[in-house]
Amino acid sequence: MKIRGMRERLIIGLEWAGTFEEAAEGKIHPVINEAKQRIEDIKGKVNPHEFIGVSTHDRRDGFTYIGGWEVDNGTDVPRGMTYRIIPEGDYLIYKHRKDKDISETYKEIKEELIERGLTPLKPEDIDAFDDIPLKIELHNAEKILVDEPIFEIHIPVAR
Repeated sequence: MKIRGMRERLIIGLEWAGTFEEAAEGKIHPVINEAKQRIEDIKGKVNPHEFIGVSTHDRRDGFTYIGGWEVDNGTDVPRGMTYRIIPEGDYLIYKHRKDKDISETYKEIKEELIERGLTPLKPEDIDAFDDIPLKIELHNAEKILVDEPIFEIHIPVAR
């Protein structure tokens, strides 16, 4: 794990909201697949090969997810899509491997945050219901949901 300063980023994509159970059952997958199918609708992509999933834990039993691409500021949001601004700041960066359960990875991240004395940041515009209220996952756009051996998780933190 490392910490890196990052600039503000604008993500445009599709939104899904549901429970942790629904996500574990794969009910989030159709939204990810639809976003991938609509890639050409999104103009101004910074890196078309990097699919970004932003999870905001804004409810007790689940979260809201936006899956899409980072775009240049000022890019229009296509019909039926939404956007999320990822704030500038310091981020804890962790690599998740396919052979590991994602809940185990997030448990390790929580432990690392405590060991380093870091506090996960909470977006000002939401009520948070998780120890890590904002989770950003960077995936290989061609391999997400197919054969992705590794992806990065970014957690905004205060030192």
